[in-house]
Amino acid sequence: MASIRDQVSATMYSAVSATMNKPVEELNDGIELIADLGAKSVNLVRIISALEDEFEVEIPFMQFRRHKTIGGAIGYVVQLYEA
Repeated sequence: MASIRDQVSATMYSAVSATMNKPVEELNDGIELIADLGAKSVNLVRIISALEDEFEVEIPFMQFRRHKTIGGAIGYVVQLYEA
């Protein structure tokens, strides 16, 4: 069975790809959601919503937003899930 980090990563990549209209192949953990992809608040809310629905965890918007990279956001969601 895949680790929780792998599951969160797969969901995050899928959500970012769908929300930002970018192929998953072009994404990596070092990409910044806002600086590199131009994500706006509404985009972040959609990504958070996908993660919350999948993992049944509440993700505070402002805390999530502080994690600039995809990898940082994945790590944050894993921490919330494991708490």
